[in-house]
Amino acid sequence: MTLIHLRVNDAETQKPVPVRIRIADLLGNSFHPLGRQQLFLTAPHSAVGGQVAYENKKYYYIDGACEIDLPPGIYNLEVTKGERFHKVFKNIEIKQGQAALRVNIERKLNSSWGSWISGDARCHDLSWPAAVLEGSSEGLDLVHLLACENLQPGNGIPDVSRILDFSGQEIAYQKFGCSLFVNTLNHHPFLGTIGILHSHRPVFPLVSPSSEYPGIWSVIDWCRQGHRKNGLITWVFDANNKYQGEALAALILNEIDLFEISNLSLDDNSSMLFWYTLLNAGVRTNAVGASGKNSNAVFLGYPKTWCRKPSITDSPDHLSWLESARRGDSFFSVGPFIELTIINFMPLMEIQLIAHDLSTDDEIELVIDGKITTFERDKSLANLTLNMELNPGGFEWVCGRVISNEDSKPFVKAHTNPLFSRNVNDQMGQEKLCAIQKLEILFENTEAWLRSLDLKEKKRVDQILGFLTEAKAKLVSGN
Repeated sequence: MTLIHLRVNDAETQKPVPVRIRIADLLGNSFHPLGRQQLFLTAPHSAVGGQVAYENKKYYYIDGACEIDLPPGIYNLEVTKGERFHKVFKNIEIKQGQAALRVNIERKLNSSWGSWISGDARCHDLSWPAAVLEGSSEGLDLVHLLACENLQPGNGIPDVSRILDFSGQEIAYQKFGCSLFVNTLNHHPFLGTIGILHSHRPVFPLVSPSSEYPGIWSVIDWCRQGHRKNGLITWVFDANNKYQGEALAALILNEIDLFEISNLSLDDNSSMLFWYTLLNAGVRTNAVGASGKNSNAVFLGYPKTWCRKPSITDSPDHLSWLESARRGDSFFSVGPFIELTIINFMPLMEIQLIAHDLSTDDEIELVIDGKITTFERDKSLANLTLNMELNPGGFEWVCGRVISNEDSKPFVKAHTNPLFSRNVNDQMGQEKLCAIQKLEILFENTEAWLRSLDLKEKKRVDQILGFLTEAKAKLVSGN
């Protein structure tokens, strides 16, 4: 073996920068930096941080420098640092007696990314140093780590040790240009799960003390505690949970701020399609992207949420990100840039869709009230600007998205938040009625569970049933 000292520099500053690397021989065998392992755990909650195994490839995070044993030969080198830097893909030759390898990674010039702030709205189980190392390497400005209650394998005893890291509205740890905040994930198996960001204090319990009862707090109680000093509440939707009726009620009643998207697939049971159902039902909710990372099988920031940076502000980046996300002045992405804006309202609504950093496999689409319009483009160009006029009385919402059809299984690579028509159609069409009926199933299932509970919980049950009734009435009336 030849011990190589590898250093990756920002080509502009010639200083080492955190990156994600992969070095493999021509047969695809990966080589790991010293101090890391060739074989590492990928199960949830197990030694998370510093490396990722994805699609039979192993990646490692370094702070700009590492040592690695490489026999002389030819290798594939892959170095990435988020969207603001060009990726490095090249073959390298290690010669006998070689001691060092220097690699430059270049910033993108005249790029739109500099006007936006990137954040991951939810991850778990990372240490502070690992979170900012991975975050910086993936091009994140902010990482929101949510303390949650995990059951230890083998004994089933809850592990809540991460709650000791709680930082709330303060930065827990900052390095490499990336800031970490620690807040909480609050879960009830029947009522729903929420992420509480920028909270003034921890909101307990993290998990309902019993799956048989609503517990001390309802979801709306949790939301109101998190909102007391400008916290941000996200609905961490579980596509396999047929209940979650109170979380849905909280979203409709504006107790929840944002709907979380962590699954970018377009499968029938995906959070993406459920978001479209919410919009079609008249629930005007914005979305936020989150990786939900809890293992070494998930990239931090996959997807990440990009929030527009105010042109004039004294607010720190994390507060600007928070408020832009709350307003929906954001998009979520795993690579491409996409922006949808209104150019003019009268007499028709003129919208502009801008996309760049596109690959040849990417398709550009508009989603109008759930219906898809695909646009032809020159696949040799990585950028696109599209202007289009819409009749404001003919639709309720419109989004832009980038779709990839790799392996004949489409998934979303980038998605804007919706623009809403100012002229809301009071007549309930068949599609809106069907969307409302789908949402009502969650209400019905949750109500049935609540009514089956022991009468000693009657006061709490009646309160939550009241929330559901209020939300259903608002959903149907559209007010």
